[in-house]
Amino acid sequence: MLRKFIGDRRGNFAVFTVAAMIPLLLGVGFGLDYARHSAAHKNLQEVADAAALALAATKNGSETEARKLAEDVIAANTARTRLDTVSIAALESTKDYVDLSLDGAIPATFMGLAGWETLNVAASAKAERAVTGSLEVALVLDNTWSMSDADSKGIARIDALKTAAKTLVQELLTTEDGTVRIGLVPYADYVNVGTQHRGASWLDVGADVAAVPATCESKEVEDKGKCVQTIYKTCSRTVDGIPETYACNSCGKYEFEPPRTKISTVCTGGKSAQKWFGCVGSRKTGETRLNDGSPSVRYPGYLTSSQACLNPIVDLTSSKSALAAAIDGMIIRIGSYRPNTYIPAGLIWGMNLLSPTAPFTSGSAYDSANQKPRKVAVLMTDGENTLRFQAIDGKHVGFSSNATTAATQYATVNAETLKICANMKAENIEIFSVAFMVESETARNMLESCATDSLHYYDASDSEKLLASFSDIGKSLRIVRLAR
Repeated sequence: MLRKFIGDRRGNFAVFTVAAMIPLLLGVGFGLDYARHSAAHKNLQEVADAAALALAATKNGSETEARKLAEDVIAANTARTRLDTVSIAALESTKDYVDLSLDGAIPATFMGLAGWETLNVAASAKAERAVTGSLEVALVLDNTWSMSDADSKGIARIDALKTAAKTLVQELLTTEDGTVRIGLVPYADYVNVGTQHRGASWLDVGADVAAVPATCESKEVEDKGKCVQTIYKTCSRTVDGIPETYACNSCGKYEFEPPRTKISTVCTGGKSAQKWFGCVGSRKTGETRLNDGSPSVRYPGYLTSSQACLNPIVDLTSSKSALAAAIDGMIIRIGSYRPNTYIPAGLIWGMNLLSPTAPFTSGSAYDSANQKPRKVAVLMTDGENTLRFQAIDGKHVGFSSNATTAATQYATVNAETLKICANMKAENIEIFSVAFMVESETARNMLESCATDSLHYYDASDSEKLLASFSDIGKSLRIVRLAR
C-alpha cells in the first residue's frame, strides 16, 4: 500500500490518504494521553494511601497539623513526571480513622487538539485505627512513695500516671465487647491480690489473730528526771529514693529531784490484732517467684496490724468505668506506710494476669504467634529497685548497710527482674517499659533490656513525655490499616 502511495501521481489519492491518517494519528495520541492519565491515577492513589496511613499512625493533632503532614507526604511521594499538580480535596481525621481525598491534574498533549487542555485525576483512601483480633493488656504501674515527687511543672508523678493510664484505656477500649481486656497491677514493695481470694489454693495465709491484752502492774521504776536542756537537731533520710529531713532532738541535761525513783504502771506482753489485708510476698521455692509455672506453689500472705500494701489488683476486664475508677483510686501511702520499690512483685503479677493458669485464670491460652490473643505488659516505674527478696519468708526487705554487700544485692534483684522479663518473652508476651524521670542509668538500661526491643522502651523525662509514651503505646496496639 505504501509503495502504491509513493508511486501514485494522482493528487486526489494523496489528499484522501492524508485525510484518512488524521483520525488515526489522533487516536494514537488519545491513547497515549489515556495511558498517561492511568499512570497518573495510579501514582495519585499510591500517594493517597501513603498519606492516609501516615496520618493514621500519628496522634490526632489540629486540622492544620494534619494537613501539613499530609502535604509533606504528598510532596515526598508524588512523581512529577506523572502528576503536574496535587491538592487535598477533603480530609477527615478522627480517633478511629482518617479519610482523605486528593485531586490532581496533568497537561494534555494530543487531547488538547480536541479542547482538553488538562486531564483531571482523583483518588481517595481511608485508613482505620483499630485493634485486630483479641488483645489482653496488663498495666504494671509503680505506686511507690517516690511517685509523690513532682516534675518541673509541679505535677505529681502519680497524677501524671493516672492521666496517662486512663488515656491508654480510652484509646484501646473503644467498645466493651470483650475483644480488648485490660488488667491493672498497682505495685510497690508488695502487691494486694484482694481479700476475696482468701482460701484460694495458690495462697498461704493463716487466720486473723485477735488482740491479746497486756498485763499491767504498778512498779517502782527509776526516775530519769526532767530534761532542762534540749539539743535541737535535724536529721536526713531517704524513703524510696526521695531524700527528706526530720527533727531528731535529744536531751542534753536532766535534773533530778530526790527521790530518783517513782511508782509507775508497767505493762508487759500483749499483742495487737493481726489481720490479712490482701498483701502477699514472693513464692519461696526455688525460682518459682520468677515465672507463672508451678501454680501449686503457694504465695505467702501476711497478717499485719495495719494495711501494709496498696490497692488490689484488677483482673482482666473490658469495663472502661471499672478501670478508670481503679486508676483514679491509686494511692502511694496509707497513714505512715510509705512503700519502697520492688519491681519483680509487679512484673510477676502482670504475668499472672495474662497467664491462663492460677493464681488468676481469666487469661486466654498463650498463642505462639501472640496474635490470638495478643498479650501485652506495660511496665512503668519512676526509679530503681530499693528492696530485695528474702528467702526465709518471701518478704521484700532493704539492702544491707554494708556497701559491698548492698551492691551485690542490688545487682541480684535487677538480674531477677530481667529473668521475669525473659520468662514473659518466652511466652511471646510483648513488653513495653516506661522509665519515668528515672535518674539511674543502671535502672534505665535494665528497663530497656526488659522491653521486647528498643522500640518498646520509653524514657519519659516529664509528665508530658509520659503521656506521649502511653499514647504511642496505644497507637501501636491499634493496628493501622487501609479500609478503602
